[in-house]
Order: sequence, then structure tokens, then C-alpha cells
Amino acid sequence: MDDNFYTYLRIEHYSAHPEVRAAADLLVEQATADKAFVKDRRGWVGAARKLVASLWLREDDMFRFGTKKDHFAGKGRKQVWLTPKTLRLFNTMRELGWVNLAFNAIPPAYAKKSSGGLAAVYCRHISFKKLMRELTLDDVEVDEELPWVTLRDSKDNLRPLPEKYLASASYQQTVSTLKNHHRLLSISLIKGAVGEPLAALTYRYIRKWKGTTGNGGRFYSPFCNLPKAERLGITINGEAVGSWDFSQVHPTLLLLLRNGTGTEVNLFATGDVYDMPDYCDLPRSAHKKFINTILNAETKQAAIRSIATAHCYYNILDDHWVYETYNGRQRRQGEPVWADKAQKAAEAYIDTFTFRHPNFADIAFKGMWGTLQLIDSSIIEEALKRATELGIPVLPVHDELVVPMSKQSVAHKLLIDSFHHVTQGKFADHEPSLSWSTS
Repeated sequence: MDDNFYTYLRIEHYSAHPEVRAAADLLVEQATADKAFVKDRRGWVGAARKLVASLWLREDDMFRFGTKKDHFAGKGRKQVWLTPKTLRLFNTMRELGWVNLAFNAIPPAYAKKSSGGLAAVYCRHISFKKLMRELTLDDVEVDEELPWVTLRDSKDNLRPLPEKYLASASYQQTVSTLKNHHRLLSISLIKGAVGEPLAALTYRYIRKWKGTTGNGGRFYSPFCNLPKAERLGITINGEAVGSWDFSQVHPTLLLLLRNGTGTEVNLFATGDVYDMPDYCDLPRSAHKKFINTILNAETKQAAIRSIATAHCYYNILDDHWVYETYNGRQRRQGEPVWADKAQKAAEAYIDTFTFRHPNFADIAFKGMWGTLQLIDSSIIEEALKRATELGIPVLPVHDELVVPMSKQSVAHKLLIDSFHHVTQGKFADHEPSLSWSTS
């Protein structure tokens, strides 16, 4: 059985359709049969409707779902919908025969992957599907209670947002921007590369903080995970799209913050931070991966360890080679970049970079990734706010913005203005470099 063949059940939808209400009421009644008084009955019913609607919406009958109690409360939660109510309701579905166990969970000690075990695989039973004979896609909506902002710790566990941040103008602005943005996209006709309408959840963005609110903060949605060819193959209101992408955004920001100028000044300067002629056998994508690791690592040794793990594989969908680095014993994909003495080879690459690009010698290894992502995500937030106010539907992918073709020039100015707004005009003489891509 392929480790990645079955996807997890994601509980992100809701429905008030009569058939969903009836199934949810039956589920809650069974799950709470041993209770003389049901505290927060409304919460139980809401959780049941979300579970029923999300299970019905799945295309595949088979799915993964973990039932370990530690993952449904406290410090071990990975997703907001993993609550004690959800666990009780899911186990009740099993009792009712609505879902059946197909494959047992695989403990970490016996899993092929080194990052942990595998959750059990369940199968949606025909008895469950028969409960919803008239339910249609139009009757199911995105769960409005899903958060717009999340905070995770170093182990990727969810943490509550600090009260001070929840009360801040920054949080209120982010939520308002994302809600208005999603509302505009929802009334726009967005179709995929083969002409099918994109589901509303595909373009529902959330802001993700790592460690603290102020570290990282980029915007994510399922749209960001689509191959670039698919992202640029969509249409918005019947119009083809293109994308503006900030060029060398993090190296440029580092130079601006350190020296006040966004360009390198040295003997070898070519205007391309990712230029590494000593390693001409490696593609630009590899240099981007390795050089950003150098710039963002906490120490030189940390950068060496990371780059030494580099592997590459060919992405058929995007038609290019992918270079990845790994943490610890993560399962590697593809072939190693450095065949012999990987750490020594990685150190040589780093030393060559700082020789070719000496302007970065004093600003590398400072662990600045969180600050740099905060800046680029704030620029995108401002761009989303401005585009929405102009009624322009756009879809961000980190520091890239997918826009209708007719809005190419407007979006370019919008991004430039957003850059200077976020940096408070401190780099008014700098013109950010943006590249335009189409399918």
C-alpha cells in the first residue's frame, strides 16, 4: 500500500440541508445516549453537521483518519477541527456502520517513512451515502467557523492566538482583508484549467504564524499547492490570467535592510543573487534553494547540515527538476545532489557563494527568514486589500500574485505601491523587480 495513496478526511465544510440535519441529529443522539444532560448541544450538532457534510463531499470512499486522543485536544492538535466532540462523533459513525475500518494504523516503529507512523484507513459505507439522496454540491458550504489566522509551534502543533494579538488592529485588519477577499472571489467565476469551477475552499486563504505572531505570516490556501501550470491555466470571469512575482525578494530585502540599497556592489556582481558560475551543472532552482538556506539559517553549520541533505527529482507536472533539503531523518525523495562527502561539499558551496557574493558575507546565517516572510506577507496583505477595494479578483501564492490579464499593469503598480507602503517609504529610491508569467 502506497503511503500517500489515501488522503486524510478534512472537516472543513458545513450544511444545513434537511438530510444533513437529520443524519447529524441521529449521530448526536447516539453519541450522547449515555448522558443525562447534554452540555453545549448546539456545539455537538454543529460539529456533527460539519463531519457529515465533509464526509459526504469526499470523492473517494477510502480515507485516512487518526483516532489517537492526544491529537484531539491540548498541545497535540494539528488541525482546528480535531476536537473531543469530533472524535466521539467519528467513533459513533463507526458504531452505526457509516464508516468501516479498512486498514489498521501502522505504528512508527513499523512505518516505511521515518517521520512517524500512518493513520488507519477507513471506508465510507453505502449506508451512509443512502442517507443523503437529495443533497447536492450547492447545499454544502465552507465552514464559516474555520479560522482566518493560525499559530503553530516548532512541532507544527496548533497554539491559541495571544489575547493581545486578537485585540490588535493588525489582527482585525488581516481578518477583514481575508473575509472581503474571499467574498469577492466567491462572487467571481473562477474556473480550473479544464474548465471546472474551483471549489470555494480552494481559494480561502489563512495567515499562518510560526512560533510567534510576527514570525512568518504568509498566506496559504489549497490554490497555492497547485502546479504552476494549473495556477496559470485558470480563468477569472472568463478571462485568462498571468502572475507577477517579486524577483529575488529575500536577498533584496536583506541588502536593503543592511545597506539601504537593493543591489550588490562588488567585482562579480551580475544583478543576479542566484548566479553561481562555479556550479553551472546545477539549475537556478537549486541555487535558489541553497542560497536562501544560507541567508536564512541560524548558523553556518546549520546551513551546511541542511544543504548536505539535498536531493533532486523531476516534477512531471511542472516539467522541471525539484531540489529539496530535509530535517533530521525525513524520508528523502529522488537522488542525492552531493554523491560523496556531502557536508564537505555543502561547505564548499557556501564558501563559494560568499566569495562570489561578498555583500552577503556579513548578513548570512542570521536566521532572518521569519522577518523576511513577515515583510513579504505584509506586502501581499496590502496588495490584497487594495485589489479587493478596486474589485479586482487576485490569488496570491506567497510573494506572487495571479491576476486577470486585463489587470496586468494595474496589478504591477499595486504591488509596487504596497511594497513602499509596508516599508514606510524608507526605500523610495528602490524599484522592486517583478517578473510576469503566463501559461
